[in-house]
Amino acid sequence: MNVEAQLKLQAYLDNELSSEEARQVAALLAQDQEACALYEGLKTVKELLAGNEVEFKVPETREFYWSRIEREINRLTQAEAVEPSGGLGTSWWLRWLAPLAGAAVLVALLFSAGKMNSFWPGSLASLQEIETPLAETSAISFHAQEVGITVVWVDTGGVYRDGDR
Repeated sequence: MNVEAQLKLQAYLDNELSSEEARQVAALLAQDQEACALYEGLKTVKELLAGNEVEFKVPETREFYWSRIEREINRLTQAEAVEPSGGLGTSWWLRWLAPLAGAAVLVALLFSAGKMNSFWPGSLASLQEIETPLAETSAISFHAQEVGITVVWVDTGGVYRDGDR
């Protein structure tokens, strides 16, 4: 049975079909056992849900409850209409100040990073590449700019034995 036929059965159960469609579904129920079984299952579920549905009562009267909702909708609609869409409020300067402040911070960071590279001994400007054929080797370098000395400590990690050095 296709989905459309299943939906027709549900609509038939809920009395939502025209008289012509209802006759067609009734004929289908008389001929098709699968449709009849589905219809009975849907009918049982509908009865169980209707008999065991939890009833929720609103503490106010129906009119008062819906009038509160209507007042809130009206209040929100009026608040949107009152807000200025443009003009000389605080929003115009925020639109200009926020990007300018971000750009100023970015320029300051780039400028300070450039200055730090020339003053710090371990900076990126003073790093040099050291190549070695050994696989398990590490090197630590220190550059003293005041005296113009660079010291490189190469650790072979015990690759050589004492007699090989």
